[in-house]
Amino acid sequence: MKINLQKLVYTALLLASGVLIPQLFHFGGPAAGTIFLPMHIPVLIGGLLLGPLYGAIIGVLSPALSFIIIGMPPVAILPFMIIELCIYGLVSGYLSTKTKLLYPVLISGMILSRAVYAGSLAIALYIFDMEKAAPLAVWTSFLKGLPGVAIQLVIIPPIVYALRRFALEKGNRKSEGTA
Repeated sequence: MKINLQKLVYTALLLASGVLIPQLFHFGGPAAGTIFLPMHIPVLIGGLLLGPLYGAIIGVLSPALSFIIIGMPPVAILPFMIIELCIYGLVSGYLSTKTKLLYPVLISGMILSRAVYAGSLAIALYIFDMEKAAPLAVWTSFLKGLPGVAIQLVIIPPIVYALRRFALEKGNRKSEGTA
């Protein structure tokens, strides 16, 4: 496998963003992360710009590194976030290779990853003999994250379009010998 240094640098920047951005939201209280889903933003951007492999890597490592460095997300939520964010990065990255239409890619990635999150949460609750709490926990998790989903749908497309345009302009300058 050929290692792309530029993608590695962007991955590192998005990983750092995945650790730092949620900290800004935690000033609003501990529940702000579950409402606004700030860690999801760099993961989705990574998948959309860098592809499924790098998107999945950012999705797995962002919550893991954040937990190691800062202690958030809480250990009880960590495995579910790793699964969910891995799916976010993987699906958004894969679908972005099939189409450049951001909204269908974003919405598909969100639906699939939230469904996987809900399924893994429900399975864990059943394993720990808490099946009566499963529907409520899944529904609550979904509803609490709706403001974050709305924010993602508003801010991610302009960011991705701007970064794609920047990369295209940079590539054009390079091919013209002016970079």
